[in-house]
Amino acid sequence: MRTQLLVELVPQRATVCLSFDHADVTVDDVKLRLHAEQNLPCDVFRFMHGPKFLDDGTVPHAPQVIRAVFAQGLLGGKGGFGAMLRSQGKGAGQKPTTDFGACRDLSGRRLRHVNQEIAMQKWTEEEALREQRKRDNVDERELPEEDTPSGIAGWYLNTPSWAEGFGKKKATRAKRKRHTIMCNNWLQARARANPPEDAPLWWGCPRGRNCNFAHGETELRGEELTAFKAQKKEDVLRSKDEALATYLHPVAPATLENEITDAFAAGLRKRRALQQALSDQKQQLATQMEYAPGATRLASAVSTAGAWLVPLHGNVVVTQATADADASVEGQGTFGTATVFGCALHSGRWYYEVQLGTAGVMQLGWADATFEADDDEGDGVGDHAASWAFDGRRQLKWTAGEAAAYGAAWAAGDVVGCLLDADARTVAFSRNGEALGVAFDAIPPPTAASEATTGGYYPAFSLEAGESLRVNIGDRSLRHLPPGYAPVLDALVKTAPTSTDAETKPPATTELPLAPTASTAPVAEPAATTESEVAALIDKPPPEPKVDLMVCSSVTDLLALGMETLKDELVARNIKCGGTLEQRAARLWSVRGLAEIPAKLRARKGT
Repeated sequence: MRTQLLVELVPQRATVCLSFDHADVTVDDVKLRLHAEQNLPCDVFRFMHGPKFLDDGTVPHAPQVIRAVFAQGLLGGKGGFGAMLRSQGKGAGQKPTTDFGACRDLSGRRLRHVNQEIAMQKWTEEEALREQRKRDNVDERELPEEDTPSGIAGWYLNTPSWAEGFGKKKATRAKRKRHTIMCNNWLQARARANPPEDAPLWWGCPRGRNCNFAHGETELRGEELTAFKAQKKEDVLRSKDEALATYLHPVAPATLENEITDAFAAGLRKRRALQQALSDQKQQLATQMEYAPGATRLASAVSTAGAWLVPLHGNVVVTQATADADASVEGQGTFGTATVFGCALHSGRWYYEVQLGTAGVMQLGWADATFEADDDEGDGVGDHAASWAFDGRRQLKWTAGEAAAYGAAWAAGDVVGCLLDADARTVAFSRNGEALGVAFDAIPPPTAASEATTGGYYPAFSLEAGESLRVNIGDRSLRHLPPGYAPVLDALVKTAPTSTDAETKPPATTELPLAPTASTAPVAEPAATTESEVAALIDKPPPEPKVDLMVCSSVTDLLALGMETLKDELVARNIKCGGTLEQRAARLWSVRGLAEIPAKLRARKGT
C-alpha cells in the first residue's frame, strides 16, 4: 500500500508530495526522501504538524500537510521594532512613519547600518565629481534633488512591504519641491518697498515661512539657483559697461581722436629710436668683423679678426684674444652658451682648440644655424638636434638631448680639439693631440644660406657656472692641428688682403692650408657673410604675429603648426623660442589672452 505525504517547505515557499511504499512513515524517512529528491540537508529542518513539532514517531498522511521549518531559526536580535514603529506612529499622528532603521534584514543587520554603508560607498564614488564641482564653483544647493528607490531623502533601501503609503502610490505622494522656484509675491513686495532692518527673510510673502517657494538666493536651490546666479553675473557686467559708456560719453570725439593719434605717434617715435639704436650696435659689430688675414697667420702677431667670440645665450663672460692670450669664456649662470660670430661652414674640414681652465661640466662641439640654446631649461650644445658636443667630465657625447659613452675624462689644462668634416658630415674630438675617434657620423647637412640666415655649421660651447676655458680658432698657433684640417679662422676671412697686407704677408710655407678635402684637392672657400647681407639682416623689420591665439581652442591646435612656425610666432611676440615642439606650443598657449607677456617668458635682450 502506497502512502503519500504533503510537505510545505517554508523557507522555499514550495509544497512537495512524497510517496512511500509503507504506511508507517517516520520523520527520518521524510528527511532522507527530501535529501534524495530535493538535495536538502537532513539536519537543517524540523517538521511541524499544526503548532507541534514532530520530533519522532510516525507522520500524518495526506490530505494533512506537515511543514518543514529551519531547525535553528533566524540569527539576530529579538527584534522589537514593531512596538517602536507603533510608538513612532502614535507620535506622528496621521502621518505614516518613515523611520525603518530599527528593522533588521535576513542577516540580522539593522537596516540603518546597511543604509549607512550604501551612503558611504556612494560618497566615495562621487569624490572626483565633488572636486570637479568645487573647481567649477558649483554650490551644493544647485544640485538636483536626490532620487532614491523609497522616495525618502537619504534612504537608499526599499521600504518594507508593510509600510503605509510608501512604494505603492508614489505619484500621489509627490509634492511640489520646496525652494526650487522664486516666490513672485516676495519679489513684487521687495520691488515696491525696502524691508525693515529686522525683517525676516520671508518678509513680503503672504504665506510667510510656510511658503513652498524660495525667498531670495539663500533659500533657492536646484537649477533655478544656477540660472539666478548666471543672470546676476550678467547684470553686474552690464552695469559696468553702462558705467564705462557714461564715463566716456562726455569726452568730445575730436579730443579723444587727437589723444589717440598723439599716443600712436609717441609710440612710433620710441620704436624708431630703438630700431636705430639696435642698427647702430649691429653696424658697429659688423665693422669689427672686417678681417685682415695676413696679420693673423703668425703666432706673434695680434689677431685683427675683431670680436669673433660672442655670447649666444645665458650668462657667460667672454674675453677676446690678445697678443699674449687666447680668447676666454667664463660661465656665470646656468649653462650659458658662447659661439664664434660670423662662421658659416658648408664644406671642407675644420678644426679649433679649447684649453680647459677648469674640469667641470662643459659641452664643447659644433652647432648648425638652426641650433637654439635655453639656459632656463638647462639646454646647451648637444641638447638640441642641430648640435653635437663632448663632455669629458661625464665622458659622454651629446646630441638632441641624448647621451652616449664616449672619450676619456679630462682635467684642467687639457687641450681638447674639435674636428668637423663638413663633406663627410662627421664630428670627432681629440685630447692633448690623442684622437678620441669619430663621435658622430651622418650628421644632418648644413642649413642652406638664405636672406634670413647664412646657414652652415659653427663652433659652440656651453658651460656651467664657475667653469672657464680658452678658445683658439687659429689666430694663435694651434698645438695639435691634424693633417688635412684648416683652422676655423680661415672661414671668417671676408675681405681680400690690401696692398699693405700683401707686402707684409709671410712666405707661403708659413701659411696654414685653406680647408683641404680628404683627397687633398683644394676646396672653394665657403661663402662668408658680406656687409650687404649683414645690413639686410639689420634693416629687416621684426616679424609680426600671424596666428590669432583666440581662434585656437586648445594647445593641440598649436602643435599642428610645427617647430618653425611656433618659433616665428614666439619671436614675433618677444618670447623665448627654444625647447621641443610641445614646450614651444605650451609656452605660446600660456600667453593666450594676456595683454602683457610675463617677465619670465620674455626673451633676453641680445639673444
